Amino acid sequence: MSARSLWVWPWPWLLLNILLFLPKIPSSHLPPPVPTCRDKCGNLTIKYPFGSDFGCGHPDFARYIKCTSGELRFSSGTGKYTVSTIDYTTSTLVLTDLFMSTCSSMQNSGSFRLDRASPFTLSSQDIFILLGCSRTSPVFDPDEDLCDSGSGLHLCRGLYSCEGVTGIGLKPNGPISSCCVYQPMIDLGPGYWLDLPKLQCSSYASMYGFGGDETDPMKWQFGISLEYNDSYYTETCKNCEASGGFCGNNEKHDYAGILNGTIHVVAGGVQRGIQVIGLLAILCSIGGVVSHGDQPFAKISLNETLFVLDAAAFVKASPLVLGLKYKYANYSSPNYKDTGEASLKFQLINQRSDFSFALFTGGLSKMTITWTSGYGVDEAEPFVEWARRGEDKRRSPAATLTIDRNSLCGAPARTVGWRDPGFIHTGFLKELWPNSVYTYKLGHKLLNDTLIWSRVYQFRSSPYPGQDSLQRVIIFGDMGKDEADGSNEYNNYQRGSLNTTKELIGDLKNYDIVFHIGDICYANGYLSQWDQFTSQVEPIASAVPYMIARYSTDYGMFRFCIADTEHDWREGTEQYKFIEHCLASVDRQKQPWLVFLAHRVLGYSSTSFYAADGSFGEPMGRESLQKLWQKYKVDIAIYGHAHNYERTCPVYENICTSNEKHAYKGSLNGTIHVVAGGGGASLTEFANINTTWSLVKDVDYGFLKLTAFDHSNLLFEYKKSSNGQVYDSFSISRDYKDILACTIGSCPTTTLAS
Repeated sequence: MSARSLWVWPWPWLLLNILLFLPKIPSSHLPPPVPTCRDKCGNLTIKYPFGSDFGCGHPDFARYIKCTSGELRFSSGTGKYTVSTIDYTTSTLVLTDLFMSTCSSMQNSGSFRLDRASPFTLSSQDIFILLGCSRTSPVFDPDEDLCDSGSGLHLCRGLYSCEGVTGIGLKPNGPISSCCVYQPMIDLGPGYWLDLPKLQCSSYASMYGFGGDETDPMKWQFGISLEYNDSYYTETCKNCEASGGFCGNNEKHDYAGILNGTIHVVAGGVQRGIQVIGLLAILCSIGGVVSHGDQPFAKISLNETLFVLDAAAFVKASPLVLGLKYKYANYSSPNYKDTGEASLKFQLINQRSDFSFALFTGGLSKMTITWTSGYGVDEAEPFVEWARRGEDKRRSPAATLTIDRNSLCGAPARTVGWRDPGFIHTGFLKELWPNSVYTYKLGHKLLNDTLIWSRVYQFRSSPYPGQDSLQRVIIFGDMGKDEADGSNEYNNYQRGSLNTTKELIGDLKNYDIVFHIGDICYANGYLSQWDQFTSQVEPIASAVPYMIARYSTDYGMFRFCIADTEHDWREGTEQYKFIEHCLASVDRQKQPWLVFLAHRVLGYSSTSFYAADGSFGEPMGRESLQKLWQKYKVDIAIYGHAHNYERTCPVYENICTSNEKHAYKGSLNGTIHVVAGGGGASLTEFANINTTWSLVKDVDYGFLKLTAFDHSNLLFEYKKSSNGQVYDSFSISRDYKDILACTIGSCPTTTLAS
């Protein structure tokens, strides 16, 4: 492949029209690109039918087994479980459930489900023990005979003798009447569901061995042993692995990638060599050329610059593992195979252009401005020039940081996903007047005293806590990014994000702050994805504060208390104490609108994967936090993670506290829970279950808008990303006395914080 010329236009984003001269390709179908596969995930050896990465292993197993952050994980309808061991001689693996009870640690557990369509079955060694079951549990129905009342009794006695039994509210060596050695897993084959809510049990333990001592439960081997179908491991794959390769598969071809980079394609049992043609668009760095024009911070002269790629610019790689975007040649000229010519258009981002972020940090009178450039500290001094509208300008210096490959954990970020981030600059604008318009522009002072500038931006500073003014908040989760030119990339499942950002950019003057509550850009180890994401949100993030799901935020009449759902939130933990302090310390006279935010659903959701395990939310979410929401009268709790929209009634302990649906007046007596995870990533269906607390559901892309008109009136709207129209809404009207649930003559002078 060679390209004669490549013109680049001087826009914030670039359109590349690439004329490709390809060798004529036979009309027979080529096999798919070869992925990068590994023979290790952490300390575990990976062999077929399992795979370490996208496109590796057999697809029937890839949907269940994945290597994530050096840990092999098994996914089912009830959660993700660590694979602790694999025995390829017996075709078995052992799963570890972090919420499962053991002798040393007993806790409330989630359910466990094995899909009927999966290539896995429970091992005959598995013993499931149900703990903390109620007296009315169906497992004790004499007609069902679900418990092993013989040899199973000594297992219950063994577990109930453990000190860890206090974790489920029992005393060591207490009665075993709430314990059941559960038998129905015998001879079930594929498909199994240990549904704890239905069985009315609080926890379970699973064992696959006694560790040589059946009398000592501390030595028992806890875990779930699964057998897998080994018929997928054909002689072809055995020969491939014996030669040092990795066996992979798709619907039409088996293929193998050899460690030294040579590619062998295996089809119909015949092994042959083949060249894989990859298309790679390269934005070259031109030394000694400086631009101070439309892209002042890039250090690359883009205005009418001609890039020449000579005939040696041949890339032998798979586009699925490149850190940039790609298109298939068959989407170009219909007869490209005959002529050897094809024309494709790409929209590329000048990776070091002057996009910026505006974030609150360190106090209500401060704004943080962050941007990237190609200038290090030994080449230029970065700063921000800013002023309140109508006042004199001032300058604030900016710090400069960067990262290299060694700053990252491992592949693919250190390898094929690596992209030089340039230099990241951060300046702090301090002593801001509340609710005031400021202008700013970014500057660099070069060593020869030349000043280069960005364009002028503006933002409105935060209103002071309690300030009575119109305040409008946008909230969504799980947006990601997408390619506006229609090209493909490694993780290509956030198509809805373009509509979301398009609507928000078009309505920029009608909101004041944005909360993106988790699953930001789905980079998955490819740094160029962050460039794509920041370019997509730059028109928003340079004009209003763009917040993520961390810490807590005061904004005028709003208090946002934010939980980190990747850390323990249960009572007694540091995070639980932090959440309670955030909720308790707000003065509801000044900030009447109290909102709880989190990424994963700690409240209520009818999404299929939550309903499947019977929890309708994260395990121990509502159980741990609902008494805080109720005690401190949280108005709305908002989540992402589930890629859809759902709104509940005001609810406490699964019971609606109001029959109203759209116009709430006075005290809510419960919290309204909302899932707003339809920012842009592929959508998630709801379970075919109707609950008493779910009012509105929508499997579509959208975002929330909260408008506080004053201390007594709030409007909630859910808008479609496709057209910006309101799909669901409600209002809250009340006085301060309604928050305290007091009468006019008996309202205390102190606030809830006291």
